[in-house]
Amino acid sequence: MKKLLIGICMLLALSACKDENKSNQQTNTKPVIKIGATLPLSGNLAYIGEGARNALQMLMEKWQKVDTKYQYEIVYENDLLKPQQAAINTNKFISIDKANVVVSVFGIVDRPVDEIANQNKVISLSCSYGKGDVPEYGINTGAQNKEIYQAALKELKKRNVKKIALAGSNSEVGNATLDYLAENIVNEGIEIVANERYTIGEKDYRLSIQKMETKSPDYYILFGIEPMNSVFVRQYHEITGKNNIASLGSFPNISLNVFPPINGIWSVYLISNNNDFENAYFEKYQGRVEACSTNLYDGLDMIIKAFENTTPQEGKIIPDNADVLRTVKGFKYWNGAFGKMKIKENGIIESDVEVRVYQDGQWIRVRE
Repeated sequence: MKKLLIGICMLLALSACKDENKSNQQTNTKPVIKIGATLPLSGNLAYIGEGARNALQMLMEKWQKVDTKYQYEIVYENDLLKPQQAAINTNKFISIDKANVVVSVFGIVDRPVDEIANQNKVISLSCSYGKGDVPEYGINTGAQNKEIYQAALKELKKRNVKKIALAGSNSEVGNATLDYLAENIVNEGIEIVANERYTIGEKDYRLSIQKMETKSPDYYILFGIEPMNSVFVRQYHEITGKNNIASLGSFPNISLNVFPPINGIWSVYLISNNNDFENAYFEKYQGRVEACSTNLYDGLDMIIKAFENTTPQEGKIIPDNADVLRTVKGFKYWNGAFGKMKIKENGIIESDVEVRVYQDGQWIRVRE
């Protein structure tokens, strides 16, 4: 009897192993969709890259719970937010990893990524503020100039601001965002008394601040590349003792260990409008959501959903990238980790953005 029971147990165990192997074989035989993510995983902005990687991993875990048609895999590479390294990473993703999608963050690096991906008919998902033009195979989930400007204008009018000074890094994203405001705000009865741009990496703004102060601006509006934002704010407060300074979105990107603790400073908030996602992220990683993390989460979420809902062309086992992009654009609207978004035909994602005030180490929603 004992031998019989042992034999039955062995048969059951073997059967379970066969079922498990069969399940693994089914998983392993799924066609693979490769995603390459080039992110700043070291250096001053490593927390941006780590935040994006965390959010992308959350997304992958969500899709792993679903019986998908395809197996999705992400390969990460560090670009240190340097265009040349991002280009090297992108070529590696395409030629070696055979990626269908390439992900990048911030306007400093995403232009060369877009170009290389587009030449190879690979989807390029970016998060870059104020980037209103993408190539045929590009998608940008970063907030647009119009949305950023309207949120800032509403707050300036509420504070009865009449004169402003603009300051930012001499970069494509900084110039595009500040120039859009400069071109439009003159029609709103607000005078621009100074409009300064600084070399990326510059760390002494005292003389420039003193010069702008002679023109008595009611407010300073910034959009810089770190360390410009945090250093400028600190030096401005040391010189004037005032907090009449705001950003078009760059302040909340700064680590709270670095940002000067000056209550009352405000910024257009480009992190997220979805408290549920922010809470889920905090519960998992014990930290705040970083800039572009939710945008990339939503962008890749759209792309994966599109792969799952696009029929492959005859003779192919996975959908063509161009067909996948058409499916994404066909969604029209998306309510995701960032909040409510509109998907335009040109590959630009429009988002609802708001203003938040810095108070005791947190960015607090502005009450109407």
